[in-house]
Amino acid sequence: MLNAYEQRLMAFYLANAASALHHRDREASDLADWIADRENRVAFGGRKRPSLMRAGKRGRDEGLSGGRWRALGEALREEHSAARKARPDRTGQRLRRLARTTGLSRTDVDLLELVLRYQTQPVIESMIDDVFRSSRRYTPLNVQNPALPSLLGVSANTVQGRLRADSPLVRSGLVCIDTDGDLKALDRLNRLAAAAPAGSESETDVHRLLLDAAPASELDWSDFDHVARDRDHVERVITGALASGAPGVNILLYGPPGTGKTEFCKVLAERLGVSLYSVGEADDGGDEPVRGERLQELRLAQRLLAGHGGSLLLFDEMEDLLSDPFSAWGLFGPFSRMAQRNTGSKVFMHRLLKTAPTPTLWTMNSPRGVSEAILRRMMFALELRRPTPRVRTRIWTRELARHGIEAPDEDVHALAREFEATPGVGAGATAAAGLAGGGIDTVRHGVRSLSRVLGCERPPQGPPPRFDLGLIQADTDPATLAECLVRRDADRGFSLCLQGPPGTGKSAFARYLAERLGLEVLQKRTSDLLSPWVGETEQQIAAAFAEARDAQAFLIFDEADSLLGDRRNAHRSWEVSQVNEMLTWMESHPLPFACTTNYGEHLDPATLRRFVFKVRLDYLTPAQIEEAFQAYFFLPAPAGVTDLAALTPGDFAVVHRKAGFLWKHGEPEALADMLRAECDAKPDRRRPIGFRP
Repeated sequence: MLNAYEQRLMAFYLANAASALHHRDREASDLADWIADRENRVAFGGRKRPSLMRAGKRGRDEGLSGGRWRALGEALREEHSAARKARPDRTGQRLRRLARTTGLSRTDVDLLELVLRYQTQPVIESMIDDVFRSSRRYTPLNVQNPALPSLLGVSANTVQGRLRADSPLVRSGLVCIDTDGDLKALDRLNRLAAAAPAGSESETDVHRLLLDAAPASELDWSDFDHVARDRDHVERVITGALASGAPGVNILLYGPPGTGKTEFCKVLAERLGVSLYSVGEADDGGDEPVRGERLQELRLAQRLLAGHGGSLLLFDEMEDLLSDPFSAWGLFGPFSRMAQRNTGSKVFMHRLLKTAPTPTLWTMNSPRGVSEAILRRMMFALELRRPTPRVRTRIWTRELARHGIEAPDEDVHALAREFEATPGVGAGATAAAGLAGGGIDTVRHGVRSLSRVLGCERPPQGPPPRFDLGLIQADTDPATLAECLVRRDADRGFSLCLQGPPGTGKSAFARYLAERLGLEVLQKRTSDLLSPWVGETEQQIAAAFAEARDAQAFLIFDEADSLLGDRRNAHRSWEVSQVNEMLTWMESHPLPFACTTNYGEHLDPATLRRFVFKVRLDYLTPAQIEEAFQAYFFLPAPAGVTDLAALTPGDFAVVHRKAGFLWKHGEPEALADMLRAECDAKPDRRRPIGFRP
């Protein structure tokens, strides 16, 4: 059934069509048939009009004469005149509020209302389809079909002008024209025809209906302490933008999935006391929106919020739209072939970013593949990395408490140290443990399973449990060096190159120094940095130094010979460029860092002068072997053990574990044999010629 206002609209459309069409037009005949066949549906004001019905009815084989067509037109105009007093219904009122916000003209409103009623009112849809679909190759709401100008009572040129690429209707994203010329209103405009929300209708209804407010965050501002400097800068920029109303404020947040990019936006909005609206997360059917729909919604949101200083916009997964600059126009333009011919994609996108009236937060996993011309339009780029152990401890504590899982402090600290779990991983693993009714062991099991997929399980960050400086054999006394570096607390911009055979304690000594300096350890393996993509290894190297700087961490590069190999032996350009990248950052890094390598002779000669300290570690001396045997097995060293020339602290640690499995801890000779086997297994071990006795 049509309400009074919809009856008024129907009369308006039919009267205009009767005036615009000739009685010999196919559409005129179809219009008369439609009125005759559906007389109950066009009973204006609840009363049947005999004059209207008589004018529409005719015999099966009878043509539509000029006189009958004029009589039908007169009857329709009478109906329209009688229905003029009907006030706009709820949908009509909301459309007019939307028009005031977006600067639409009266003709724009009529166009938009026709399309919206076509999408939401079956009777109006039936009338337009039955009358204007006919034999034409255009759909009823195609810009080439006479339906739009005929139903609205305007010229075809007027309709074309109101649907140009720079018109308010198209520029605001309220409607789009596809490549075939079909006109369609933004799907979420159907919400204007929905029931009223709780409370009375108000000026904010349109915003509440058309924009999706982001839910509250589960994180806190302090959960982003590991990027505190950048975090606080973003806060100041957004605060200034909201106060001044400056246009073109775009902030990029990027980083691996789960690092809290979206949550940061929510926390920022809560901290500033403003509303955050997310753009294009789902269409009205709850399905994933296509790219064009997301941009339409962004343009509409920008237009709706223009002049509202208490709002921010969030555009998640920015790479969905910007990963291919060559096809960007097909995504960002008004979808008309004419517009694609007349306007360039880069110009359009640059203008969109530059003139955006509402501060917009863009998130993406990686800026790789996005045009530099787009990235330059961002005011600031905040990289969100995995949080430091201190921040992770706070997140774990809160998540465990939220799900009612009790855990000692030492277990919480262990979780934070062992796994570089992002806030998303922590929340998921803890929620799963809560559902399973488990405790801290269930949480650990869950996060370990996710760590295998995400690669966020960490090697031990502190020195080994049995670490002893006295068991470090080096050309520089490690104890003296450590004391000197700790006392130089004001100047921490030193670097170390730790060379020596495996197991001699290179990484352990670096982690010991970090612990003495009170710094978190950021350990990077070669596998963390090397990439098959040209240029990405250099980016990973730069990111590692930046992450250590922002987190105020002690950076350790393991297997550094893979990153600092001799450039004279390079066969590919990237082998040279990655060494150059390392050297550049080594000279400017303001915090301590260490490189460890088993093959110091493979390092590029230019690297050695970049290190403040070059320490060569070697195998244990006989005295150190006796000390290590006592420390690991609580036994005096048997005869012959001190003659082994290739023992390291790492060998003692391995034999200690092996002896535990074999129940050999109390057997000195068996322990000595196992140590001897470790020495013989080393590839650089010199073996005597001939038979052994």
